[in-house]
Formats: sequence, C-alpha cells, structure tokens
Amino acid sequence: MRAIADSTVMLHFVYHRAKMNSIIDEYGITELLLTRISYLEILAGASENAKLNTRKILKPYPVLEFDKKAADVGNTLAMKYRVGAKSSKDFLIACIAIANKLPLLTENDKDFGYKQLKVLPYRISGV
Repeated sequence: MRAIADSTVMLHFVYHRAKMNSIIDEYGITELLLTRISYLEILAGASENAKLNTRKILKPYPVLEFDKKAADVGNTLAMKYRVGAKSSKDFLIACIAIANKLPLLTENDKDFGYKQLKVLPYRISGV
C-alpha cells in the first residue's frame, strides 16, 4: 500500500529507523510519499548547514503537490471545519491525502480529525 508520510515520520526515521521500519511493515506500506507541504516544512526546519543533506535524504520520496484536486477538497472541507492558523499546514496535508485517496502515516493523529481522511497512527515511546 502507498501512504503519505507526515513530517514527523521523516524525523523519526533519522532517530528511530528500526522502529519506523517495523511500523511500516505492520501497516503493509510499500511506498511512502511526501506532500509538498511536508517537504518544505522539513527543509525549512533544517539548519543552514544541513539543508543540502536534507534534500538528499528526501529525494527518494515522491512528492505530491497541492493541485486542483487538493484545492477542491480543501474548498469542501473549509465549509465543514474551522481550522486555526496553527493547523493550516496539517489541513493542506490532509487535503492532498484525501484528494489522492491515500492514507496518512503520522504520530500526530489528533491533528488530522477529518472523517474523509484515513489516518495510520503510530507512537514512538520516549519522544
């Protein structure tokens, strides 16, 4: 199964690779994708010295854009949900996932409470 990885997934891969591989195997995920939102969030959060290496790490993951399909989903969801400024990136990620009919792997499942979105929650103890 293909699934979208939230930005936390990529960070956990750096520090908890074995645990993340186990979680991915448990869900039967065969391909992880990123949204452009998560890609930019990760890149922008990297230190200046780490940006080139961060791009290399992210390169193998296909990136899904916020396209017209995602915008249409967003227009529909915006009529049903109130989204605060702190949640706006998560809202856009959810729109992309729903538009592409893909589940979202995330540790922050409470941030993605949209009934149209299939969330694959996980926990890394001690994080």
